[in-house]
Amino acid sequence: MKYRLFFVVTAVAAVLATGRGVAQEEFPFEIFGRYLEPLVQQIGMPGVSAAILQDGVVVRKYNVGYADVERKIPAAFDTPYAIGGVTQAMTGVLHGVCIDRFTTAVFDIDKLNMRQFVPSFPFAETSVRQVLAHSSDGHFHYDPQLFAQLTPVVESARCLNKPFRKAMAAEVLDRIPGGMTRSVPGMDLNLPGGDAARALFDDATIRRYQAVLNDLAVPYRIDSKGKATRSEYPSYGLDAASGMVSTVEDLANFEKQLDKRDGVPFSASTLDQMWSNQSFDLTAANGTPIRLVTPTGLGWFVTSDSGQPVIWTFGHITDASSALIVKMPKKKLTLIMLANSGGLAKGYDLENANVTSSPFVKVFLRLFI
Repeated sequence: MKYRLFFVVTAVAAVLATGRGVAQEEFPFEIFGRYLEPLVQQIGMPGVSAAILQDGVVVRKYNVGYADVERKIPAAFDTPYAIGGVTQAMTGVLHGVCIDRFTTAVFDIDKLNMRQFVPSFPFAETSVRQVLAHSSDGHFHYDPQLFAQLTPVVESARCLNKPFRKAMAAEVLDRIPGGMTRSVPGMDLNLPGGDAARALFDDATIRRYQAVLNDLAVPYRIDSKGKATRSEYPSYGLDAASGMVSTVEDLANFEKQLDKRDGVPFSASTLDQMWSNQSFDLTAANGTPIRLVTPTGLGWFVTSDSGQPVIWTFGHITDASSALIVKMPKKKLTLIMLANSGGLAKGYDLENANVTSSPFVKVFLRLFI
């Protein structure tokens, strides 16, 4: 970790010394690109696809290495990756749709108790909002397994009243203008054991999903010496916490639409709620009232750096893939990064809401704040 952060400082300094010929408005984007490739190589990552959006426009695309090392297939803007925990941001959107669509008498995430949907949920008196904010036990604690139990909330008659995959396809993949045509709700849709999942969609949709999955980036494990070897995806299904497949291009369309704040897929007021730190009035064991403010919104992290709000999400499938989306709303900037190894997330303490521990994010923030 220390070596990687030292590399960040020296890489940026070197580029600053050689970048005087670049137009001022182009300079930060050029630096990020010049920094990205050597760091990816130093970590040993086989492939990375990335983009930066400004004012809702993709202003830079970055592709380093290979989606399939053995077959020499380059990483590309439309390469599908398993995005892991970034699925949670989309789950937040599905809850936002239900917040807008139904009255609080039907769908109130503060009053709905998780045991209404999951009787075995381990914490009593836990609201849907608390789980969306990773604060199920009265403290902030990033726990994808607990977050996954939001799946039946989405499926319930109080929310979208359909299987989770169908809800994801209808309310996110098929509804985002510009399209998310190379995103797939679960890797099991082209596996022998995926009959039940396939039965949810028509034949044309299944063929499209399977064509995308045939292009899925090959997963790799990186050892302590930075050597990458081919691995396998450990999980193939879809739930509220993980399982989506997407591309930088599709996620750029997703982010553009959220930033438009035009009522699709939900209202600007609900978006503000989703991207705001959540707070809860709780009671300590000794009866003392306490107020918990989390570093999370609804399915997203909400932190700050140098006084600037930073909204972000990450994914990490061990020894297989990783993903980052980092937004600076005041600057109207978004960074999207996908990889076919754990190199964007492993060892960076992201689960503890420490996004600036990532050298990729550190440079992004240094360049644009």
